[in-house]
Amino acid sequence: MVIRDRPLTLPPERSLKRPLKRLLALVLGLCTALGLALPGRASDNVVFDLGTFSRSIAVESLETFAQTGTVDQHLEPFLRRLSPAQLDNLRLALNTSKSINVVPVSQWFNSPMGDRSLQFLGKLIQTDAGLNGRLALRSAIVAAAADGEISLIDVVSHFPTANMRLNLAQGLIVARQVNDEVRSTQAIVAAITEQSEADAALPPPIDLAALPDLTQPGPYGTRQVSLTLVDASRERTYPADVFVPENMAAVPGPLPVVVISHGLGDSRTSFFALATHVASHGFAVALPEHVGSNSTQKEALLTGLDNETFLAADFLDRPLDVSFLLDELERLNASQFEGRLDVSRVTAVGHSFGGYTALALGGATIDFERLAERCDPAANLLVDAAMVLECRALELQDDAAAMARLAQGTQDDRVRLVMALAPVSNLFGPQGLAGVTVPVMLLGGEVDLLAPVVPQQVAAFNWLHGDDRYLYLGENSSHGPEFTYLATRFLYIDEALEEGIGEALDTTLGVNRGLVVAFSQVYLAGREEYRPFLRAAYVEAASADPFRLHLVRELPPQVVEVLEPGLPELE
Repeated sequence: MVIRDRPLTLPPERSLKRPLKRLLALVLGLCTALGLALPGRASDNVVFDLGTFSRSIAVESLETFAQTGTVDQHLEPFLRRLSPAQLDNLRLALNTSKSINVVPVSQWFNSPMGDRSLQFLGKLIQTDAGLNGRLALRSAIVAAAADGEISLIDVVSHFPTANMRLNLAQGLIVARQVNDEVRSTQAIVAAITEQSEADAALPPPIDLAALPDLTQPGPYGTRQVSLTLVDASRERTYPADVFVPENMAAVPGPLPVVVISHGLGDSRTSFFALATHVASHGFAVALPEHVGSNSTQKEALLTGLDNETFLAADFLDRPLDVSFLLDELERLNASQFEGRLDVSRVTAVGHSFGGYTALALGGATIDFERLAERCDPAANLLVDAAMVLECRALELQDDAAAMARLAQGTQDDRVRLVMALAPVSNLFGPQGLAGVTVPVMLLGGEVDLLAPVVPQQVAAFNWLHGDDRYLYLGENSSHGPEFTYLATRFLYIDEALEEGIGEALDTTLGVNRGLVVAFSQVYLAGREEYRPFLRAAYVEAASADPFRLHLVRELPPQVVEVLEPGLPELE
């Protein structure tokens, strides 16, 4: 994400939060580590290039310092301003090693996503001839990993050209962009938080005690129906599971359908608990397994059985998986579901790559021209994991059949509501999201490094034009519960807070489950008595620190000023 030249400014009473300061330190630290470490013939020097100015450090000098702490005459000009404590920390960084398996490392960096990551990194870490260091980096990483352990100094030594050239001019641009991104994100989070809190204070006041507790299971027991779907038109076979109330006759009226699409490298089984919860409130919940971009595919990559994280065809196959599943539910309705399913009213819920899937079902289309510009390493130095995933969609341009099918659109008119959690969505752009007319709920995490909240959720929310749009922002939240727990343990060192992390996370996850129920009740079942759950007042009262949720229906003016087309934007 590139922060252009109109950053938000913080209100004077709000300073940069401690977690985001630590996040900035983490990101910059990783950049530094990559600059020193990510990489045959061993390199002799690390050369720092800054325009016409360049200085070099002999790798041998770095090795001596790492081993003994001795600063020789070659290293002294670089380290003379460091304090003893800083020198100790540098030695620790150089010597700290990590056990690693060469197979998954080699497989990842030989996969299209890993290779694209190296294309961006190779702009900063270059060969002796000043060329993009992509291939040299791959060689160095794999060679270092072959030893079973990796340390910074060992990896530098494996760089296969005589000199590892660090493009400081590019590096300074990236560092500045990272710094601006974190600060701008914090300012946007602050503005959204303030607006949500102000909206929550508006009448009528909310009385949680008077509302049903949607964080708890509903009144119906549930059962699970497992299916194997065979889509002959795509030569594609995949499993799916459907959760329904055990006694469907006890549910008044037909059962609306909720479909949950899992993320890249995940599985439908990860969402069985959510599916059971929603079904207990009177819905049918269907979960397709997206073969080719699921946990089985990830395991195949990491164990050397495949060299792909996923195929670009999954940008098309995923929404088609859901549509075919809905076709099958209609066909099986009478025989397996007592004719109780209403497949004409569907909520599409998706996480990460599944969020892309849900939005595509709601009418979003990929803007290939804009995507090509964002995916050009020469034009955009800063890259995140979501962008690396998105860029693979460009491979579809060589597939005439896929492009023709995408031109028809993947919107499914049965989908009446989209709920995208930490979605990958920037590849749609303003043009691609203009066609979404169904209600949309987007949820993003403040410290999500995989699908950063501003380019992937806030920008997408700004591009939506419908009246029924909702943007939820989770404080101190990352890409999912596990990532959030790990990030919080890093960002906070307060022991008292750490002890309550699990309980607070469970509370907010319960609110998330309840929101799926509430949104589906309002927009599928037409039950307006659930509308209070869709107010900022509800999430402000029901979620828990440090993962409190905030909700806005319109972006604050100072955020729109940054994001709207025609002004410098976040990419």
